[in-house]
Amino acid sequence: MIFVTVGTHEQPFNRLLVAIDKYAETRNLPKDSIVVQKGYSDYEPQNTTSEKMYSLEQMEYFYEKADIIITHGGPGSMFPGWMLGKPIVAVPRQAKFKEHVDNHQVEFCEFMEKKKKVVCVKEISSLSNVLDNLINRFQTKNHESKTEAFIEKFEKELALIFEGKI
Repeated sequence: MIFVTVGTHEQPFNRLLVAIDKYAETRNLPKDSIVVQKGYSDYEPQNTTSEKMYSLEQMEYFYEKADIIITHGGPGSMFPGWMLGKPIVAVPRQAKFKEHVDNHQVEFCEFMEKKKKVVCVKEISSLSNVLDNLINRFQTKNHESKTEAFIEKFEKELALIFEGKI
């Protein structure tokens, strides 16, 4: 399963939703194989399962069950996937598309890609190829719950970031 989250920022992120919807359609994927938290976007995906927002419990479940996580460029949406050892595809919101007020998400995604924490997709046209490559290399098999390990690793990662060590 692929889990897509655009976060809770109030500007739409239709560019990502259109691309993931087209991906599902062209790959003829079952509707429940891609779950989308679409936030304040006004595009309505036709080929995925989607809701504006999910509860915390639902979000945790989707992070846990996902083979791949696609997220906007916010660190809060990336951390759960990192802690679970999931491949993260980060599609940063960009000011030129009126998805955010500036390009801090682009800068953060580029930084985290250099640290090998995410695959940063700035050009939405490359998303399909990135996903196909990840699916071929990184599908999770028989995933077991790692909640305790997630919390411990999350706290350590945050400390390292705040200390400027990563």
